[in-house]
Amino acid sequence: MKYYDVMLPVPAGGIYTYICETELKAGQRVEVPLGRRELCGIVTGENIEPRPDITYREIKTIKDDEPVFGEKYLKFIRMISDYYCVEVGGVLNGILSGAVLESQRTNPEVKSFERRDITLNVHQIPVYDAISSELNSGFSVHLVYGVTGSGKTEIFIELAKQVIAQGKKVMYLVPEISLTPQIENRLSARIGFDVMSYHSKKTPKKRNDTFWAFAKGDLKMVLGARSALFLPSDDIGLIIVDEEHESSYKQEDTPPYHLRDMAVLYGKLLDIPVILASATPSLESWQNAVSGRYRLHTIPCRPDTDMPDIEIVDMKKEEPIGGVLSERLYNELYKTIENGEQAILLINRKGYSHTLYCRSCGEMIMCSNCSVAVTYYKSKGLCKCNYCSQEIRRPKCHKCGSDDISEYGAGTEKVAEALENLFEKKILRLDTESATTYNQLSKMLKDFETGEYSIMAGTQLVAKGLDFANVTLAGVINIDNMFGLPDFRSKERAYQLLVQVSGRAGRASKKGRVIIQTNAPETDVFTHLNCTDTGFYEAELIRRKLFNYPPFVKMCRVTLSHTKEETAKEAAHYIYGVLKSVGGDAEIFYPAQAPVYKISNRYRYGMVIKTKTNSEMSRLINIASKSLKENMKSTLRVRFDRDPQFFM
Repeated sequence: MKYYDVMLPVPAGGIYTYICETELKAGQRVEVPLGRRELCGIVTGENIEPRPDITYREIKTIKDDEPVFGEKYLKFIRMISDYYCVEVGGVLNGILSGAVLESQRTNPEVKSFERRDITLNVHQIPVYDAISSELNSGFSVHLVYGVTGSGKTEIFIELAKQVIAQGKKVMYLVPEISLTPQIENRLSARIGFDVMSYHSKKTPKKRNDTFWAFAKGDLKMVLGARSALFLPSDDIGLIIVDEEHESSYKQEDTPPYHLRDMAVLYGKLLDIPVILASATPSLESWQNAVSGRYRLHTIPCRPDTDMPDIEIVDMKKEEPIGGVLSERLYNELYKTIENGEQAILLINRKGYSHTLYCRSCGEMIMCSNCSVAVTYYKSKGLCKCNYCSQEIRRPKCHKCGSDDISEYGAGTEKVAEALENLFEKKILRLDTESATTYNQLSKMLKDFETGEYSIMAGTQLVAKGLDFANVTLAGVINIDNMFGLPDFRSKERAYQLLVQVSGRAGRASKKGRVIIQTNAPETDVFTHLNCTDTGFYEAELIRRKLFNYPPFVKMCRVTLSHTKEETAKEAAHYIYGVLKSVGGDAEIFYPAQAPVYKISNRYRYGMVIKTKTNSEMSRLINIASKSLKENMKSTLRVRFDRDPQFFM
């Protein structure tokens, strides 16, 4: 009888010891009892010093003959646990779905077909050659900074083919599920086999098939969103993180990891190259590149056409047509449709109207659970909170009881309705409310690609990596709300979004045009929208260094919440006092209400910690966590968000 440690997907703790007569190896899955439940876990190794005062329970079932998870994978989980100060069980619970962890092994067929080859152009070849020469030289990080439509993906495909030919596997990661249908088809045609994808919108069966095909089967390349990084395999040779700047790579649940950073960490652990790619790199990656930590590769132009012309329209001087379009954008849309071409429009709001207010007393209609205004969805005939998802029929005023409620602001629904009335054509609306399933999303993109729609109007989804040859016009309906957010990254995000949506136009042989509507044309972001202009990065890095922001410091946002406001406030001030007493050179900001101070009837207070080193940040987080557990109510919730991306 031997004793084995087993990692279980439970938020607290995670490593438990059990007995078993059979010889086991680290990485095998087993089913074990925990309290009254039975859970599937991963053997981490033999426990050679069991405690004599404890009666250990037996492992119920051994699910694998051989390990599924390698030693480096298990070490990766421990490294994530250490960095984000989260128990290993919480890490396992947050990176791998329970259904996949418990799944029976499948042997899906990976379909092969004739490969379509291309020849790289003179701007792509130097980047390919530089990275190719280091594919077998161990760990390295390459930042590929190429303008939108410059053919970065084709370089990655050629590199992937080289890695696969050497008998190794490739991970290709994208920030949004919306990107996977298009790129899945593109990769499969160029690689020569069915490149399966892995993300939360896939059916459980398809996710399981992809998991096993990559872990123990014939699948040599996997495409996926954030969770795909955590597919196990012993022979990964290359990790590609496309659109590395995207904030959707940051997980909001526990552990609050950033995929870009974890991909680099995993690459270092596996001793393999990692490619980060973007036309608008994050400030963190840009600083790492210019300082020499990453290797910078630049693609300055598109292969077949020039970059689109960008025009800024001052909406203070306009009387919007249909309530949403400037005369300039209306004329360009009309011309685009007449020429048989297509347009993509960005509206940075969902729903019909993002604000409802009472005409009798002027009160804004707020969610009853959260300190935010509800969004009106005309298509569903209801109002919805975008934080707690509460849905209500068109409400009366909470303050005076009047039912004379009016709408303010235009979301995707309202813009699509106005466009259909103006141009007498069906408009494709793309947002998370209209595309709720993977199949639905795939069909919408296919319908647009085949020309069924002339105009696609949507939220930030339309700006992220989509490639349509017939799109010659990109328009931005509203962007100004991004400039006033209480977030030091707000300008960076606005810049990235504007450049990315501009890049959807003119990607084939026809020249593109971009029209951006704004009430603040004097904003400096608009002066740096040329992809080859690095002025934004230079100016923003100076500002970040001056005000002591990342990438020049380490940052953690601490958020405490409770159903009683005073309890949350008291806990925030208590932990502030603890950290100030032990903080040393760290900068501890005085606690305050969160910008959205109530979500789901829980009041939220927070503070920010800044340190010079990662080790100092880990020390402070561990002190704060331990002190809260020992001195605060168990109903208090605390979140330590290391390297935060959001501050609302």
